[in-house]
Amino acid sequence: MKRILSLSAKYANALFLSLPEEAREQGLKQLHELSKSVSNIDLSKFLFDPTLDAERKVRIFLSFVDKPLEQIERLISLLVSMKRLELLEDIVISFGARLLLESNRIDVEVDSALALSSEERVAILKKVREKTGMEGVMKVNINPSLIAGYVIKFRDEVIDTSLSGRLKRVSQELGSGPREVIE
Repeated sequence: MKRILSLSAKYANALFLSLPEEAREQGLKQLHELSKSVSNIDLSKFLFDPTLDAERKVRIFLSFVDKPLEQIERLISLLVSMKRLELLEDIVISFGARLLLESNRIDVEVDSALALSSEERVAILKKVREKTGMEGVMKVNINPSLIAGYVIKFRDEVIDTSLSGRLKRVSQELGSGPREVIE
């Protein structure tokens, strides 16, 4: 598994360096579109069919993207000819991570009991900027089991302000501390 991730990162870095800075966001968008289409079962059967020639596979696969970048075309052609198309999803992840890093941004995932107000969004992004020095790119998931508040995740850090998180911490503190019997 580690070798596959390393190989995917190498492909992603090569693509990243080959693209002009202004085309990198477009490249990521095209990679996402191609990755989504590979998850289609019927197309997947076709793309992984060893009896079909590589040029035809590449042409049909690239037809899912409007005006694919030359570098994307070359990458897909290489992946098809090397029979490594299964790496595409990991390449997308590595490319996206590199793009965020180079643009001084960071993924921020927020689990919230309710939809966040614009003030809450701004406050969360400000907190992330203070801790990392980077601009946050926020994804919000609604999770009613949190009862109230939210859980913020970025890098290896988790900030839990949810009511359910607080209740768990109180429960752990009460369960692990010395017990006093009151009569």
